[in-house]
Amino acid sequence: MKIGVVGGGAVGLLLSSYLSKIHEVSLFVRSEEQKQELNTRGITCEGLHGTVRAYTDAAYFNDQNLLLITVKQHHLPDILNKLPPSQPVVFLQNGMSHLSFIKELPNPLLVGVVEHGAVRHSGAEVQHTGKGIIYLADYQNSNKAQMITRCLSQGQFIFEYRKDYLKMMAEKLVINTVVNPITALFNVKNKEILSNSHLNNLAERLCWEACSTLQLSFNEQWSRVQKIAETTGENHSSMLQDILEGRRTEVDAICGYIVNRSRKEACYHSFVLNAIHALELKNQKGEAT
Repeated sequence: MKIGVVGGGAVGLLLSSYLSKIHEVSLFVRSEEQKQELNTRGITCEGLHGTVRAYTDAAYFNDQNLLLITVKQHHLPDILNKLPPSQPVVFLQNGMSHLSFIKELPNPLLVGVVEHGAVRHSGAEVQHTGKGIIYLADYQNSNKAQMITRCLSQGQFIFEYRKDYLKMMAEKLVINTVVNPITALFNVKNKEILSNSHLNNLAERLCWEACSTLQLSFNEQWSRVQKIAETTGENHSSMLQDILEGRRTEVDAICGYIVNRSRKEACYHSFVLNAIHALELKNQKGEAT
């Protein structure tokens, strides 16, 4: 299958490195520098070496059988009007805010959640910091998720089908809205949510607000949060990586979604939302000096 991966960040590189073992992968990036690096060196992912064709021109979307969109939510508007209208598209963003504006697309649409850990070290090198599963579900105009899941899944890199996209994404959102802002604000690894009693208390309250808003069982989701924090204990969350690298975070798509959807004031989410934005502004001012 000809697969186009849109986005040259950690997730895009990770997907491309594994999928290129059995598929023809094109990786769409923003910079000419990264394009040249990928076309010259390929992708290095620890023991793997993947060969891809890298492009900066969205005109090559038309040559693909499937597009996997891995860019962050705030970059989606630059992508959506370039999608070929009949092409199956998989969206792999954190949060749920993007559902409201991709639903107008005529394409067969799938959504997914990525439970792998990855850190990009250069434009062509990614570290696989935690192995997990990628879950896919049909979203709109599509009954292709089961077929695509079977096609993409391989021994060391598993895709699984989920029937209920809303529950799938809501459960991932709970993880993200608890782990990401706490680790980013306090510059700690995921395991600190369990070992630091004060952070654990804050995490529990964020989890309760999110579950109340999303109508999920708190006990079930709190157990999942603790399990994820333990199994990914040595990892730095994606939001912490963004803060450390001076990049814009996805806090609006994650914590902001809970604030906007909650029927009552989500005090803890409102706090972490503003606190993360304060760190982003601090980083911007630091770069300007």
